[in-house]
Amino acid sequence: AALSMAPAEQAKVAEFQYAQMETKVTSVSYEITNAITLKPDGLEERVPIFSIILPAKFEYSSTPKLSPYAYLNSNVKNEEEQLLPGEVRVFLENSYIGTSGIGAIGKNEEFYLYLGIDEGVKVKREKLEEKKDEILIGGIKKNTISIVYKYKLTVENYKSKSVRFSLFDSLPISQNDQIKVKVLEVSEKPNEENYKDKAGVMRWEFELSPKEKKEIIIRF
Repeated sequence: AALSMAPAEQAKVAEFQYAQMETKVTSVSYEITNAITLKPDGLEERVPIFSIILPAKFEYSSTPKLSPYAYLNSNVKNEEEQLLPGEVRVFLENSYIGTSGIGAIGKNEEFYLYLGIDEGVKVKREKLEEKKDEILIGGIKKNTISIVYKYKLTVENYKSKSVRFSLFDSLPISQNDQIKVKVLEVSEKPNEENYKDKAGVMRWEFELSPKEKKEIIIRF
């Protein structure tokens, strides 16, 4: 199968139709309705069965704590009949992106396709502060040591169009009763805390205009 990613408003009817789909109780089959000429050389040959263009919503995501890149994903809605599982060759704006795979996709079901790294959107995570406090006045060591960490997350859109973005980061979770973690500052409240029941994981969701930059400060 080959899927062509197009914005939702550009979805259109199939460009060609060589087969008629028939959905049975436990299977899907295609009856070829047009004549197809095959070379008599015994070699395997691929032939088109049908073509559809599906609406897709694009979103970037990044966890700069783990990787300094922005990843483009697409949320695709299958508005046609059932799609069979198999390899998918993905094209974005008429350019070949690579191969992926899908399971069986029912009508009106949504599915995700990963479209790779886009260096037109830059992400960065910087440590601004690491301050240790363990000495009392007179040079005596405290019984309790405190360390303050401060980080800045930056996302910048260098593209000529607006982009939707999901930014992830996490706070440390103590596994020791002798260590306590206290949040001192999060400059912008995340859309989700403890994302998908993962303790300390935060997700921000926002849209960036061309040349716009977003900065978020975390201190704990």
